Amino acid sequence: MSVPSELCASTPVAGPGLDPTATPSDPRANAAAGPADAADRRRSGRRARARDRLLDRGTQPTTIADALHRVRDIENLLLFVDDDIRETALAMTRIEDYLTHTMHTLDQPGLRREHVLALAGDRHVLDHLDRLSETLESLRRRLAKLSASMT
Repeated sequence: MSVPSELCASTPVAGPGLDPTATPSDPRANAAAGPADAADRRRSGRRARARDRLLDRGTQPTTIADALHRVRDIENLLLFVDDDIRETALAMTRIEDYLTHTMHTLDQPGLRREHVLALAGDRHVLDHLDRLSETLESLRRRLAKLSASMT
């Protein structure tokens, strides 16, 4: 017996503002009303959720602390640190999506063994865990390098 594809994918549960056909990496997954509205929302002020600020970090101007101004060639290292922060946050978001999808599936009245088996066999979440581990370790190494270069 086949399991419906919507129960196998590690995608967020459809809800207000979410496209049920979008994947976690698809921009439609988080667009509430469209790209223009999303851009206006971002310009309206500082975003409250830490996850949003982490993912927006590369698109927003950042201030460099006084202690970092004295470090030579700091710009490239900070770009790599920011990239590691965003990639780590993205991996965490995808893992959270899997957990949310799992809870939603388990709460379905028509839950069947095949649905639970599909959740257990979802290898994508293991890829996201590997990515989380890699990016977090890279972030830690770069922060150690930054620390060593500070006076």
